[in-house]
Formats: sequence, C-alpha cells, structure tokens
Amino acid sequence: MIARALACAVALAWASAAWADGVAANGSARCTYATYQWDVAKRAPSHGQAVDKPYAEVTADERDPTEPRCSVCREDQVRIEPSTLGLPHVPAFQVCHVYAADVRTALQSIAADGTFRLDAITGYRVGRTRGAIVDGLRTQWSNHSFGAALDINAGHNGLYGNCDIASVTPAALATCKLRVGGPWDPAKRPATTITPASSLYRAFRKFWRWGGEITGGTRDMMHFSATGY
Repeated sequence: MIARALACAVALAWASAAWADGVAANGSARCTYATYQWDVAKRAPSHGQAVDKPYAEVTADERDPTEPRCSVCREDQVRIEPSTLGLPHVPAFQVCHVYAADVRTALQSIAADGTFRLDAITGYRVGRTRGAIVDGLRTQWSNHSFGAALDINAGHNGLYGNCDIASVTPAALATCKLRVGGPWDPAKRPATTITPASSLYRAFRKFWRWGGEITGGTRDMMHFSATGY
C-alpha cells in the first residue's frame, strides 16, 4: 500500500510538472477531443466539432475548475478495464488520470463485495450540456467532459428534474420528471440500484459525491463526481 501510494504521488507530481511544460498526462504535446453543444429546444446534440491543437494552448475554460489537472483532452484520460478488476461483463471507459487509481480501487471493492451488479459505466464524454443558454445552446462543460464524473447503471438510476423533495424515495421521485435513464426503485431492483446502503455508494463516496444527494431541483441518481453535479 505504501509503495502504491508513493507511485501515485510521483505520477501526480510528474503530471503537474508536465502540464506546466505544455505536455499532457500521457506525455503528448497535443490535445485532441470531439465535442458538441446541447440544443435545448431539440433536446439533441448540435454544433459538433473535432479539436486538435498543441497542449500548450489548452485554455482555463478547457480545464476542470475544481481539478485543473483534468482537461477535455483525450491525452489526460486513462482507460479503465473493469474486466481486469473482477467485473468481466462491464465495458471499458475513460476517466481523468487524477482519479484513475481511486476508481480502480472502488471497482475492486465492489467486485469483492459481490452484492451490487454493475452493468454499465459512462465516464469521459466531452460536451457543453450545462449552464447558461445562448441561442438555444448550452454553454458550460459537463463534469464528464473532464473525465471527472461517472454515470453508473443509468437504466435503473435515472436523472430526475423538476424535483421539490426533501429526501429521495421512490414515492418522492414519482413527483419529479424522469429526464434520462430508467426509474429508480431499490425495492424492485436492489442489486443494480444505487442507494447509500449499497457497496457501490460506499466505494465511490470515499472520494466523490452522489448526484442523488445534491441540492436544487435535480436528482441525478446514476451520477458521481467531485461536486455531485
């Protein structure tokens, strides 16, 4: 454990120094990514584009405001293979290099516990899907854009809007609007539904927040990130 912690510390120190020198976490001097803006009226992606530029030209806007070592660049992402961590049926995904060790540890813990069934994980995915609307388009990056968020088992842990509830229960969520994914009902699907009692929640809550516990009119039951949003 000490050796692993030391290796992680060395890797993070190198990544910070590399960023200062205009080099991505994987050693590349380029930054590449594909992105889009969310069209609110059409409820669909729009204005797609591919970006390929020197890493030294990555702007502050293209970095996670809570963890600037994470950017929208593919070169700052790490591929996670759940099949090597005891979860053979879960497809691979990408996450920012800063969080890769924590995510791997969480998945190993979930696999060892064996009470939660992981079906799908979505990580790095670049797009302006939040924030102010200008000409019908969203203008702010999602946390997924920086590889700093995961959506887990979306089919059983939906994103709800128009919520005015004090606590999360199936009855309370029934008063909200299910916007993305499937209905959240731990009584019907205990093995795949995220709750504070689940091994998945306990594993990821050690370093991130759950979207089911954020304040405001949204409950994102599939979502984990540094802020929960």
